[in-house]
Amino acid sequence: MQWTIDADLTTLGQFMLADSDARVAARWEARAVAGCCGCAAVLYSLWLLGPWINPDLDALNGYVSEFAARDQPGSRLFRIGDGLAGLLAAAAAVAGIRCSGGGVVGWSGLLVFGVATGLDGALTPMTCASYVDSGCAVRELVGALPATHTVHEMTSSVAALGMLVAMGGLARAGIGPRARWGWAWCSMTGLATVATLGALWMGTGAGVTQRVQLGLVATWLIALAVNHARRTRSAGGFDA
Repeated sequence: MQWTIDADLTTLGQFMLADSDARVAARWEARAVAGCCGCAAVLYSLWLLGPWINPDLDALNGYVSEFAARDQPGSRLFRIGDGLAGLLAAAAAVAGIRCSGGGVVGWSGLLVFGVATGLDGALTPMTCASYVDSGCAVRELVGALPATHTVHEMTSSVAALGMLVAMGGLARAGIGPRARWGWAWCSMTGLATVATLGALWMGTGAGVTQRVQLGLVATWLIALAVNHARRTRSAGGFDA
């Protein structure tokens, strides 16, 4: 009988220790989500420095990505910022899958956004800025620019789609900003994305609509960071 009691106590102790370890791990993973998302939002918003670093870029029509074009002043800063922002967003997505126990679709969308954004900055920046350099605009029109210029457009589109999936998926799972705000962020970002496409088609205003879109993405990342920072006092509790 004594042996049975000792065995039960040992099992209980092992269970409590494992549960404690799991809670500590979840807490650190939640902190990783908070830290990575917060830092990613800051780095993703370096374009706000653009008017001071490169005042020649047309804020009404010029794409924010043109700040990072290889032939533009200060482009290395913006490329490094995008690359690191993408890396941190991807890391947050991996940690989020581990600590939240749900919202895999949303976290996967954030992972896609991070990888595509990282590629934008590190490997496929724009070759030149067409709204600054008329020669670049002509080469772009006739398809005379390097393939990376076209790939940049593709990765940017994938990043935008990934972010919409992230916002919608996490809102549906009740992770991050409270559900109604999560859906509102997703809807507004989707509208800003469609407005940007429409502005590109009309040939005016794409710079403004894209900046609104990027601002919504950055503030959502901050809200996600704050949400997880508030939950690091407990191992679970990732409710809306």
